[in-house]
Amino acid sequence: MLQEEFVLLRDFIYEKSGIFYTEGKKYLLENRLKNRLVETGAGSFENYYYYIRYSDPRGRELYRLFDVVTTNETYFFRNQKQLESFKHLVRRLVEQPAALSPLRIWSAGCATGEEAYTLAIMLDQLSEEMSREIPYIISATDISVNSLEAAKRGIFGDYAMRHVPEGLRDRYFTFQNGGYFIKDEMKKYVRIDFMNLNDLASYRKYSEMDVIFCRNVLIYFDEAAKKKVIDSLFDCLRPGGYLAVGHSEMLYPFSRSFKPIPAEGAGLYVKRLE
Repeated sequence: MLQEEFVLLRDFIYEKSGIFYTEGKKYLLENRLKNRLVETGAGSFENYYYYIRYSDPRGRELYRLFDVVTTNETYFFRNQKQLESFKHLVRRLVEQPAALSPLRIWSAGCATGEEAYTLAIMLDQLSEEMSREIPYIISATDISVNSLEAAKRGIFGDYAMRHVPEGLRDRYFTFQNGGYFIKDEMKKYVRIDFMNLNDLASYRKYSEMDVIFCRNVLIYFDEAAKKKVIDSLFDCLRPGGYLAVGHSEMLYPFSRSFKPIPAEGAGLYVKRLE
């Protein structure tokens, strides 16, 4: 990949998704796009750029581009400290006199669905612990169509399941043909849909959220795109709602509209009321 080709494709990817490839990731981008050159018959990275910008009226190749430039590293019960803090937040939310029903939770950047299904399992378990039904809806969105299809199938391997206790595996999954199938009773609570976090109009569907998980997504954006996404997530939360980010991600200095929750390793913030 020539430097001129890298700049064209890097800027196009940033324009469409907010994902920014630094100079140090040129080799990574080249490797990820090689198969697209073959399948489209472009022959060169420059031809591929002109094809996807000017000869893809239905956006089909754009979706394939999103599939290859995103990273979907995930597994069940990731960051246990944060999930324990999430349980405390849910208790606080449902015990409020004016608690909204159902709870609205959004897994933004859900990849293949492990995070969203983890939250569904935890809420089902919490309903039992509190001896009361906790009604909830989980919206799970991602920019990768391939990942969303995998999330809808709900079949997971040993790597994704490695932190799931045996009792929960037996209760919420069916093991068949070497894979773990999430049971339909959990699927019904998770609404899976495509969303590009760089598209401001898309946020309109996700309003008055109680909790938003956007973990290990901001690390792929530059400062301008991070601020854009954080501000949009702020607008999607109800007053006093919560935002969860990855353990290495910080909201400052991009936004002072959130107050951090002082819990070690939690990566949790509350939307300021003022």
